Amino acid sequence: MSTPDEAPQPQQPGAQPPQPGNVPPAGYQPPGGYQPPQGGSVPPGGYQGQQGFQPPPAYQQPGQPAYTAPAGPNPAPPAGLGYNAPPRNVFGLDFSNIAQRFRDTTGIPKTLTTSYWLWIAAAALGVIANFANIFIYRDYFGALAIGTGIFNFVFSIIMAAVYAFIAIRMKEGARWARLVLSILGGFAVFSLLFLLITFNLGLLSSAAAVAAAIMMWLPESQKHFV
Repeated sequence: MSTPDEAPQPQQPGAQPPQPGNVPPAGYQPPGGYQPPQGGSVPPGGYQGQQGFQPPPAYQQPGQPAYTAPAGPNPAPPAGLGYNAPPRNVFGLDFSNIAQRFRDTTGIPKTLTTSYWLWIAAAALGVIANFANIFIYRDYFGALAIGTGIFNFVFSIIMAAVYAFIAIRMKEGARWARLVLSILGGFAVFSLLFLLITFNLGLLSSAAAVAAAIMMWLPESQKHFV
């Protein structure tokens, strides 16, 4: 049973019936500067559509691949070269502007410049030694050995061209070229020991290759490959 205090009060004339939901009391005024939220989702840092809103730094447009920083050594050619060189990590046979790339040593450390010319000298001395061996084989073994001497001479020309190209790429800061030349320098050590015993003319080429391999790894040369 309800008491007289709980009895419903008569509705005042002109009053609006209560609405469902959270309805502020009659006469309520919002604080100054308040803006009601607009429809749609509200991103962090501001309301949707608010003027001046910028997405957070990690925001990524849909459908775009994520950015990944390049890994490994610097792919750009060393600064200070006297010509435009290919990127360091290029393995292909790029012969563009090869004449200038062969002779120009601008911006290269002195020790590495010496190493470069020693590699060129090793290649040239190998060709000269194999050319001289044609006549040495003929004198010792007769005309039948001339064919072997000519084959070695042609092969030495091909190898000299390979040496020269890899040396150019080493001069241009390619780490892979320095690694390949280091392996060739290791083979030259064993070749030098054998040629010293047999007094072959190729020992000069092997000696130049060993010296060139050592000079590539001196502290001053190392700066060129950073």
